[in-house]
Amino acid sequence: MNGRQPHSSIKQIVPQHLVKWPDQSPGQSRPAFPFAPPRPAVIDALPTSIGTKEPHVATACSGALLRTFLVLVLAFALPGAHAQPVTTAAPGLRLPREVLPVAYAATLTVNPNQATFEGVIEIDVQVDKATDRILLNAKSLTIAEAGAAVALPAAKKFPAKSSVVSADVIQLQFDAPLPVGAARLTLRYMGLIQDVNSIGVFRQQDRELWYAFTQFEPLDARRAFPSFDEPDMKAPWTLTLRVPKGMRAFGNMPVEFERVVESGWIDFTFQRTPPLPSYLIAFAVGDFDAVDGGKAGMKATPVSILTPKGRGAEAAYAAANTGAILAATEKYFGFAYPFPKLDLIAYPKSTFGAAMENPGLITYSARALLARPDELSPGFEQLFIGITAHEIAHMWFGDYVTMAWWDDLWLNESFASWMGTLISHEVRPDFNPAGWRTFQRGRAMESDRLPNARRLRQPVTASGDVQASFDGIAYAKGQTILTMFEAWLGPEKFREGVRRYMAKHAWGNATAEDFFAALAATDDALVPALRGFVERAGVPVLEVALDCTAKPALVVSQRRFVPAGVPVATPERWAFPACFEYGDATKGRETCTLVKDQSQVIPLPVDACPQWVVANRSGIGYFLPELSPALYAALPKAKAVLAPEDYIPLLGDLNLLVNSGAVSYRDALPLAASQANSPDSRVARRAVDLPLQLPAAQIDPTNAKNFSSWVRQNYGERATTMGWLPKPGENADVARLREGLLPLVAKRGDDAVLAKGAQRLAGQWIADRKAVPNVARRFVLEGAAITVRGDEAATLFDGLLTVALNSKDANEREDVLNGLGAFVDPALQQRAFALSLDVRLSPRESSTPLERALKNSAASPAALAWLTRNIDALAARVPRDYQGLWPRWVSAACTDDERVQFVAVFEKRAAGLDGGPRTYRDTLEKIDSCIAAAKVQRASLNAFLATQR
Repeated sequence: MNGRQPHSSIKQIVPQHLVKWPDQSPGQSRPAFPFAPPRPAVIDALPTSIGTKEPHVATACSGALLRTFLVLVLAFALPGAHAQPVTTAAPGLRLPREVLPVAYAATLTVNPNQATFEGVIEIDVQVDKATDRILLNAKSLTIAEAGAAVALPAAKKFPAKSSVVSADVIQLQFDAPLPVGAARLTLRYMGLIQDVNSIGVFRQQDRELWYAFTQFEPLDARRAFPSFDEPDMKAPWTLTLRVPKGMRAFGNMPVEFERVVESGWIDFTFQRTPPLPSYLIAFAVGDFDAVDGGKAGMKATPVSILTPKGRGAEAAYAAANTGAILAATEKYFGFAYPFPKLDLIAYPKSTFGAAMENPGLITYSARALLARPDELSPGFEQLFIGITAHEIAHMWFGDYVTMAWWDDLWLNESFASWMGTLISHEVRPDFNPAGWRTFQRGRAMESDRLPNARRLRQPVTASGDVQASFDGIAYAKGQTILTMFEAWLGPEKFREGVRRYMAKHAWGNATAEDFFAALAATDDALVPALRGFVERAGVPVLEVALDCTAKPALVVSQRRFVPAGVPVATPERWAFPACFEYGDATKGRETCTLVKDQSQVIPLPVDACPQWVVANRSGIGYFLPELSPALYAALPKAKAVLAPEDYIPLLGDLNLLVNSGAVSYRDALPLAASQANSPDSRVARRAVDLPLQLPAAQIDPTNAKNFSSWVRQNYGERATTMGWLPKPGENADVARLREGLLPLVAKRGDDAVLAKGAQRLAGQWIADRKAVPNVARRFVLEGAAITVRGDEAATLFDGLLTVALNSKDANEREDVLNGLGAFVDPALQQRAFALSLDVRLSPRESSTPLERALKNSAASPAALAWLTRNIDALAARVPRDYQGLWPRWVSAACTDDERVQFVAVFEKRAAGLDGGPRTYRDTLEKIDSCIAAAKVQRASLNAFLATQR
C-alpha cells in the first residue's frame, strides 16, 4: 500500500485536476496536465451500473462463476453474446470517426497459470453524431454484456447487443440512438492467453513458473480490450490488474495502490497514463525479481530491470547501463524523459522481435536483456546497448509523438534505428558505427532492389499491409536515409528540426508531412529530395567512370538498380549528395556534388589523371556506386591512402552487386581476398561475406576443390590463428569475424584440422558443459555440425539431441537446436526437421532446426522439400499468426526446383497469412534474383576458379 485510498469503483475515473503524479505527496492536488484532454464533467455523474447487473460482477465473482456465466450466455445466445448474427457489412481497416475515445478504465483478471483472462472495460467517449450503433475493435474476445450510459441531464442507460462484424470488429447495437455528447461504454468479456505466439496477452514458462505478458503492436490490443485500436485515437488509460496473491503486476505507470480483494487475489491499480494509443498499453504478471537500476536523467527517473524469479543476477549489465542511455537520449531531445518510471522486463522467447517500446515497460526477449556472468560478451553488450537505445528513442519518437497512421510506421522505426546508432556510439565510443551502418544500408538495398519493393511511406489499407510494414525497408532504409539527410543539413540543424517536431506535436499524432515541415524550416530544398526516397521504392545505382581524354572528369549516370533478369525500368532520377575520393599512390582528394540529372560530368580540379577513384567512401549515401571495371582494378593503387574502414562500404556494395549479377566474381573475389587480412576486423568480416554467401550450386563439381583451395590460401592462415574459442580482450568485431571466417575455412575451405577442432570441442562440451565458454557454445556446435561426417556425425547428433530434450536452460536449448539444424548428412537432416513436429519440444522452439536449414543455401533444398511434405501437419501444430513468418525463412533458395516447391507450398497459403501476400512476393523475387544472377555469373566464376589450381 502507498497510503492512498482505493477508488470505490473502477467506474470512477478521477477528474484530471485531482490526478496524482509521482512527485506528489498523498492528498496533494495538482493542476491539470498539459497532456490531458478535456474531460466532460458529466462523465463523473454517470450511473454505476448497466442493465440489471452491478458493474463489478465480472471481477468480484470467482473466475469459475464467471466462466459458467459466459458458457450459459453463449449456449442460449442471449442478446449480449457474440452468437448474434452479423447485422452490418464489415468495415475497412479504419473505424468510423463519429464516436471517439476520451478515456479508458479497464480491470483484467489475469492468472498466468490459466489460458483465459476476464475483463471489464469502461470507455468514456465523445459522440459527435447521434447513432444507435458503435463499432469497436475486438479479436478473439467473448463479449458477455455491453451497454452505454449518458446524462441528459438525468442519467439514462442504453443496453446494447453485440455482434461480430469481422475478425477484428464488433458492433454494439442500441435500441435508441446515443445523443451527441459524452457517454460511457461498459463491456464485460473473456479473452485468450496465447501459449505459442507472442501476441496479445500471452504466457510463457521459465523454470516451471508461468508468466503473462503483452505484445499489442500493431493490431493486437484488440485481443485484450474492446477498443478503438488505431494509433491516432490516443486517450488516457487507467488499468487495474487482478492477479493471484503472491504474484506481482507491472504496467506502463507506477502502481497507484494495491489491495487484497478476496481470498487469493490482489488488485494492482496503476496511475493514469498520459494519452496513449492502445498498441502501447502493456502489462506483465508473475513472480518477478526486480533489480534496481538507479535513478537517471533530468528528473531522476527510477529504472528497474524485471526478470523471472531467480534470474535477477542476469540483469547486472542492463541495470548498470540503462541510465546512461536514458540520459543521453534526453540530452538530444532537450527535455526530460516523458514518463514517471522505466522498467525493462524479460520474457523467455519472442516470435516477433527482440524488444517493444511500451512506455515505462519495455519488453524484451530474455536473450537481448539478460546475461549470466559466463554469458556476458562484447557481442551481448553491443546488442543490449543498441536495442535499448532504439527502444528508449521511441519514448519520444513514437510514444510522446505518435504516427497518425501505419503508413508512417517508417518514421517511428527509421528514426529510432538512426538514433539508436547515434546514442550507442555516444554511450560507448568504442562501438564504431561504420560497420553497423554499412550492414543496415546493405540490408535495405537487398530488399529495395527488388522489382516490387515497397515504398518507405506505403499506403496501408488492409491488416496484412500493417504486418508487412515491419521489414528492412522501415528500419534499415529509413535509418540510412535519415543519416544521409542529416549529413546534408548538418547535425545541429537536423536536431533543431527534430526538436521543432517534438514541441509542435507533444502528446499528439503527426505525419511524415509534419516531420518534413519541421526539417524544411531549416532548408526547404531538402524536402523534395527526401520525398524522392520516402515516397517511391528503389535504389539509385550510380555508374562511375573516369574520363581523362581532356581535363580529368568523372562521368556519372544514375538509374534504378535492378538485379539480373529484371528488365531495366523507365529511367528515374533522384537528388542526393555524393562524394568521390580520387588520387595517386600517396595522397587523395575529395570532391562532392549534388547528383540530380540522369547523366552528369563532374570536373576534377587536377591536371593529372587520377590513378584511382572511390565513390561514397563514408558509406553514408543511399546510392549504390558501380565503378567501371578499370576503376575496380585500380583500387590496389589506393592502398596507402584509404583507411582500412573505407573498405567496409566498398566491400558491402560489391557483395550486393555480385549477388545481383551486376559485377562478376572474377572481378570481385580478388578484391575481397585482398582485404582478408585487414587489420580492421570489420573490413575482414566484409571480405568473408562474398565467398561465404556464394551459392554452392554455382560452382561446377570440377572446380569444387579449386574453390576450397582458394579459400584456404586467402583466408586459412587467419582462421587458424584465431581458432574456435574467444581470447581475452577481444571486442565484438573480432567475434563477428570469427563467426564468419571459421565456418568459411572449415566447411567451404575443407580445412580438416579446423573441422576436427570444432568436432572435438563439441564432444567435450556434451560431456562437460564447462569445456566450451557459453559465449562460444552456439558457434562451436554449429561449426562441428556442418563439418562432421559418417558415424561421428550420428554420434554427435544423438548427443546434442539428448541435451535439447533434457536441458532446462532456454539459451542452451536454443543453441543446441540451432546446431541440430546445421548437419549436412541427409538422414540426420530429416531427423532434425522432424523435430518441428516433436511434442517433447515447445512449438515456440521446435522449428529452430528447420528455420536454420531453410536460411542456408546448402541445406535449403532438403529443408524445403521436407516442409513441402509436412506443412499441413506443421500448420496444425502452431497458430496461423505464427505461420506468417514461414515464407521469409525460405531466403536462401536459389534453384529452379526450390522455386517450384516454394510456389506450390505458399502461393495459395500466403493469401490467408498476416502480411503473407507481400512476404510471399518479396521472397519469390529474391529467389528469382538469385537464380538469374547464378545464370549470369556461373561461366565467369568457374573460369576464374579453373585458374586457381
